[in-house]
Amino acid sequence: MTTTPVAEVKGLTVSYQAGAGRVTVAEDIAFTLQAGRTLGLVGESGSGKSTVARTLLGHLRDGSQIDAGQVTVLGEDVFALPGPALRQLRGGTVSVVAQNAGQALTPSLRVGAQIREALQVHGLPADSDRVAELLRLVRLPAPETIGQRYPHELSGGQQQRVAIAMAVATDPQVLVLDEPTTALDVITQAAVLSLVNDLRERLSMAVLIVSHDLGVVSVVADDVLVLQAGRAVEHGPTLEVLGSPREDYTRELLDAAPRIEGAPAPEVRDAHEELALQCQGLDVRYPRAPRLAVSDFTVQVRRGETVAVVGESGSGKSTVAKALAGLAPVEQGKAVLRTGDAGLHDLLAPARARPVAVRRSVQMIFQNADLALNPRRSIADAIARPLKVFGRVSGRAEARATVLRLLEEVGLGPEFADRVPAQLSGGQRQRVGIARALAAEPTLLIADEITTALDVSVQASVLDLLAELRDRRALSCLFISHDLAVVRNVADRIVVMKDGRMVETAATAAIFETPRHPYTRSLLEAVVEPGSTDLPGSDADAKVVELDPGATLIEAGEGHWVRDDEGAVVT
Repeated sequence: MTTTPVAEVKGLTVSYQAGAGRVTVAEDIAFTLQAGRTLGLVGESGSGKSTVARTLLGHLRDGSQIDAGQVTVLGEDVFALPGPALRQLRGGTVSVVAQNAGQALTPSLRVGAQIREALQVHGLPADSDRVAELLRLVRLPAPETIGQRYPHELSGGQQQRVAIAMAVATDPQVLVLDEPTTALDVITQAAVLSLVNDLRERLSMAVLIVSHDLGVVSVVADDVLVLQAGRAVEHGPTLEVLGSPREDYTRELLDAAPRIEGAPAPEVRDAHEELALQCQGLDVRYPRAPRLAVSDFTVQVRRGETVAVVGESGSGKSTVAKALAGLAPVEQGKAVLRTGDAGLHDLLAPARARPVAVRRSVQMIFQNADLALNPRRSIADAIARPLKVFGRVSGRAEARATVLRLLEEVGLGPEFADRVPAQLSGGQRQRVGIARALAAEPTLLIADEITTALDVSVQASVLDLLAELRDRRALSCLFISHDLAVVRNVADRIVVMKDGRMVETAATAAIFETPRHPYTRSLLEAVVEPGSTDLPGSDADAKVVELDPGATLIEAGEGHWVRDDEGAVVT
């Protein structure tokens, strides 16, 4: 293998315009990329890792500039290239796979046509055989026909594979992966990472992966560069940096990462006996869909208790959240909410048809705080809106005072009130989302993948905040997540779903210590943690466990229920 770097970054310093001055986002960064090797860039939000990665494509955000240093690919200064050469570099020599393939793909264009377009832009053969070859390369099923589908007809993992197929279509020398597995469940993540490793070796590419998931970096990167506030903190072989870190900041990142292996047993809390939510036999079907999205969902949530719903993409967990929030139609079943005034409320009606008291009592915190907040309205306006809608305040002065109190409750100072979302970090925006939900004084919080896009330290602080608020306000919480390590630290009980059906439910400790259903075990086995060196063997398109349509949940003792599919251990 050649030792000549495919790409090299030397003394890179980047700043952007902020008001009358400039802010340095990356300072004196240096690294090389070698063919057939992977470098991981890690650090908190705002550390500059994505900014640095995108310079390999000659890309800077508006208002940014290079103050010092150089970025070279195949010996050429990227930022000195003329227009035609720069266009050839982007997608030709250097390709990028973005965080959310669902947003990166054109929704109105079939995926095969999008791959064909990526080839044509660079003057490469774009016939049907080549498109099918690329789909086969990224291990998509039925490559001759899947190209006729639209992005929304594919799962999240399949969309990410299409994005990878487009990226490698031109046989690039450098592949930049910017948080490629953030929105993927553990089984799909393992399959995508295995694919990336295979393509790197087969095509002899240099790979740069940006990720806040230290487990992902552990299993795919040969070397790691840790960034903090735009500066390099630690750089070296992955086993050394993540196995025996020398710097305090690296140790802090590792300590903040949620874990399963070696973590203390989940705390067993005393929850109230009073039920806040009772669901029985919920069936949910989207309009014109041939089959149920969720079948026979049954759960009870006590006051002050957190119940997590986990499973891979398409398992129905987010559909459950939407149905209980009144955002997805319930075909049949029972869902009753008990509010603090001992009132019982039916949750089967859509949100727009629910009484004000019910809409107020069930509040949802969304996965992407960027999309959930109006970019043009101040933080104070966002939090004050439910106060006004639900009649919680009588005037502007009381609204302002309540907003400031809510900001303080979620760990934000009064100076945040008059800022707009773009002036906040991802973790701060998520705290605003929590404050807005709390403004309605709900009985039930539904948290749908709220930590997905957050780095480990911010994720830990948001989870601590949620637990503190739950205990202080005796809130009930339905916590939707695909991250089992996160769930281990926040949930009292867990419901495991697959293909729209419950396969196992038990106290958190029981799920992790004695998982009884083979599907639950497959989820746990697919988790990668900091310090891991091997990817779990998994194929996201294969059914790990085929569910028997006639199987039912039976009790295995002490509130542990498991579906009696073939191979499930129930005694």
